Amino acid sequence: MSGSPGRFSTNSLRRLITSMNSIRFRDESGEIEYFGQKVVLLRRDVFGLIRGELSRVAGPAANVIISLAGRKVGTEEGQALALKAEALGLNGPQAFPDFLKTAVEETNMGIGKIRVSDLDLQNGRVDITVVNGFESDRPGGSLKPTCFFTLGYLEGIFSKLTGKELRGREVACNAKGDTLCRFSLNMSAQ
Repeated sequence: MSGSPGRFSTNSLRRLITSMNSIRFRDESGEIEYFGQKVVLLRRDVFGLIRGELSRVAGPAANVIISLAGRKVGTEEGQALALKAEALGLNGPQAFPDFLKTAVEETNMGIGKIRVSDLDLQNGRVDITVVNGFESDRPGGSLKPTCFFTLGYLEGIFSKLTGKELRGREVACNAKGDTLCRFSLNMSAQ
């Protein structure tokens, strides 16, 4: 796929990731599959409605629950991508930084447009931006960051793909009036 053995061009990786990303509508059973997983398509605002009810019932614990759910989903997606990388002969995160970056950016889960702005595998640091994030639909409508699911998702997927326990924080949020959402992940203290 590229000139050197064991390396893939960014365009080749994009084509591979896109081919794995297909949505299948199973009209005969009334199901939709994405990445081989059964999914339900919902309007973006439904997540806000669920968050509102969860906050009403669980109070401040709602954001923790949402973050944990995001981390679980991210970990599962990371596992699926790691298996694809292994099948391509890319064993371990040091062998596939281009795959890791491209896979996360091209795996469109509807979270928003994800860009990895800095990926430092040696020091366990990742900086990510998300434009059009689904959790910040109301720009300027909050005093605090609101993207708890997205932060958990990014922690999970990058922890799985790098083999390091990463924790992060949202350092800019469109819901607070910032131009985009920015996340910083670092190795957690063990």
